[in-house]
Amino acid sequence: MYIATLDDVEYKIEVKEIGDEKYEVLINDTPYTLDARSVDSSLYSIIMDGKSYEIDIDYKDSIYHVYNDGKLFKIELMDELKKRMLEKRGGAGGLEGAYTVKSEMPGKIVEVKVKVGDEIKKGDVLLILESMKMQNEIKSPKDGKVTEVFIKGGDTIEAEANLITIE
Repeated sequence: MYIATLDDVEYKIEVKEIGDEKYEVLINDTPYTLDARSVDSSLYSIIMDGKSYEIDIDYKDSIYHVYNDGKLFKIELMDELKKRMLEKRGGAGGLEGAYTVKSEMPGKIVEVKVKVGDEIKKGDVLLILESMKMQNEIKSPKDGKVTEVFIKGGDTIEAEANLITIE
């Protein structure tokens, strides 16, 4: 069993291969049958419930970036054992102390929503990043205080650029 986290909501997922490129997927015990074919290294064609989906998947830093129909979904996926181990250590991702949010993709900073000294909560929007003609809300991965802001509105950045540090 796997645990997928999307927008701070956890989903229990089980995948069973039931034929050539056919799968039964249980999401929170709801069954789905799908055909999945790899088109190239990151592009997949999926047919589920009679509907066809073209999905581009990029894996980076323990997060699956799933692009579908012009939308970006960031999904953390881990097996049940790894999740339990992380919880015993005090949480996922080592977000204790100072943590610098980095850009996962190149783009242009549309708006910075926080400033040094702001108290923020996990999930608060830190900034808006435009990438691939889409505006993406970059959210805080933890509660804390903004101690550094490396960017400003209008900046063009590369992937892995430092954005904001939170303590």
